[in-house]
Amino acid sequence: MNYHRFYVRTWRPVSLLAMSIILALVIACGPGQEPTPTPTSVPKATAVPTATTATAPVATSTAAPLATPTPTRPGPIATPTATSVAAPSPTPTPGIQPKKGGVVKLVYAAYPPSYDQQFLTVQLAYGSWLPRLYNNLMANYEGNKVECEVCADWHLENSGKTMVFNLLPGIKFHNGKEMTSADLAYSLKMIMGQIDGLQSPRSGIINQYIESIETPSKTQLVVRLVRPSEFVPTILSITTSAIYPEGTTRDDLAKKPAGSGPFVLAKAVPGAGMIFERNPSYFKPGLPYLDGIEVTLLSDLTAQAAALLTHKIEYLSADGETALQIVSQYKKLVAESKMKTVSIPRVSPMPAVYFGLSKPPLNNLKLRQAINLALDRADIGQIRYGTKYVEHLLLFNPGDVYGTPKEKIWDIVPGWGTGAKKLQEVEQAKQLVKDAGYPDGIDVLALGRTTGWNQQIYAEEVQRQLAKVNIRVKFELYDVTTEASRFAAANYQLHPYNYKMTTNDPDEVVGQYWITGGPRNDFAYSNPEVDRLFIAMSSEQDLAKRKALFLQIQDIIVVKDVALAPTPSTYADAYWWNRLQGFTVGFSGDFSSGFWRGDRLWLQD
Repeated sequence: MNYHRFYVRTWRPVSLLAMSIILALVIACGPGQEPTPTPTSVPKATAVPTATTATAPVATSTAAPLATPTPTRPGPIATPTATSVAAPSPTPTPGIQPKKGGVVKLVYAAYPPSYDQQFLTVQLAYGSWLPRLYNNLMANYEGNKVECEVCADWHLENSGKTMVFNLLPGIKFHNGKEMTSADLAYSLKMIMGQIDGLQSPRSGIINQYIESIETPSKTQLVVRLVRPSEFVPTILSITTSAIYPEGTTRDDLAKKPAGSGPFVLAKAVPGAGMIFERNPSYFKPGLPYLDGIEVTLLSDLTAQAAALLTHKIEYLSADGETALQIVSQYKKLVAESKMKTVSIPRVSPMPAVYFGLSKPPLNNLKLRQAINLALDRADIGQIRYGTKYVEHLLLFNPGDVYGTPKEKIWDIVPGWGTGAKKLQEVEQAKQLVKDAGYPDGIDVLALGRTTGWNQQIYAEEVQRQLAKVNIRVKFELYDVTTEASRFAAANYQLHPYNYKMTTNDPDEVVGQYWITGGPRNDFAYSNPEVDRLFIAMSSEQDLAKRKALFLQIQDIIVVKDVALAPTPSTYADAYWWNRLQGFTVGFSGDFSSGFWRGDRLWLQD
């Protein structure tokens, strides 16, 4: 493996002048030199069959009582009152009125392969380009608040199992067509895979909850659920739950967008950038404030930092993969009251070594146990993120409501040993490889990616550590799309990979990834007990009981079945210049629709 070993802890100081030079060079000749992909529809190879479980949810005549609102699970089910979306959100600074006009400039690291917002998930940057072109049935702009974006009002019936949405009149798609309930129903069915068999990797989990969809009139949508759920409105508010006009195909979306959002696409240069202009027919009164948004493809992280520090762009996030001296310059500007910052939920990776469980050799439990024990989590965390790493077992960090405290992970959970404990685990791993039937060790193929230096050093470190227990890893390197296709088809043996959560809800974590046939179950994992516990957890309204069920599921997946080997994660902060106003953060920095919609942003000067 010929990866350049570039550790976070060995970053060399980068001066502002040097970064400015890099930025000038990259913007002058960078994006134009990138490969220029023609947007194409997502290939069928990436699709996962519609999720089914051995214990599929069944509608019953009685339902559990509705959830009591809590700080961790607020949402429409808990507060089923009419929600108006006509008025813009309050301005962040009292006494200052939003100003119209101006153009915000941003940079993202990867160019989307199509305009199909429902299906874009491989590169997280894909989700950043297009949300401003679309609307959702539900939206999330700030905190955990979820509101109906296109409704005059909405309410619950049948003990929370029926959601009734009354659509605002006069909403127009960019092609001039008026939005009706038929468009909403079509979009939900498309997300679930009922239109073309292609289920949205992020939002398609709603097929586990929705029993039927009805359109009594052109302005009313009725969604009948198999059980009351706070999760359904939440998942419908993420960026991949976009609304399309009825009849839109993925081939259509390969050529042009089909949205109703606050901005229209004025120009797109594949592999380079996009220019968005204000939608003059937007249905939210007075919005958007901006004249436009310009986005440039800029994959180099140092050049991105230079763009922010020289005020070529307005906003950027920084996580554990960002050089500490760059972050220190951001913090200096914050201290000088020139910039603002906020921690962004769920913008950071949740890495693990994943196993192809359906075929040899990783269908061998002892071999998976050996891999899990061999990995030195402290070393991986330090190499990838310096001192900014945190523990996680199944996507939740220790500080999360559903997270496992760090004192219950280190030197307790198998594979998370330190010092002498880790040395013992390595020796146990060597013996397990022999007990698995490989006295001379074993050669294992792993999926790898041709881009992303931090992902590459992660893969290289996994390779190095497993070699100590006679597991010889050879990487097959692919472009991002091919890698994702093979992963989704469980056509691999080993894969060091990063997932990211969108909702901070255990229904997503388990229902997306670990139930039989889940939309992102890229491991061919199937355990009837997990399927059964998932239904129980999803139906449970008591937070303490729900958490206990999740932790029981986590123990089965992580400890008993060793279906993955989680490794340390990181976190992120957002930085933006003071003149950018109206900036809010929802429950996910990557996927909250309002975070990227941009219709409430404005420039102070």
